Amino acid sequence: MDRIILGYSQYLDNLENMINNMISYQLNMIMKTLTEISIVLTIPAMIFGFWGINVHVPFEKSSYGVLAVLIISAILSLICWFLLRRKTYL
Repeated sequence: MDRIILGYSQYLDNLENMINNMISYQLNMIMKTLTEISIVLTIPAMIFGFWGINVHVPFEKSSYGVLAVLIISAILSLICWFLLRRKTYL
């Protein structure tokens, strides 16, 4: 009887370790995705931050300035995302 109880105990310990490993892996994947999003969104935040300060900046007098800055920041974010994917950082 003790041998059966010991076997079940070892089985439950192994099952617990497997569940903990799966939870850790899922948490790592979530954190990797959130890191990827934060890195890529840092670029437009910096561009809009520099463009929003009270000094002379490009496109401030033109009617298409906001659209131009939006397009530039989107292009730079995509380039960053592709470079990070290519180097397998993300």
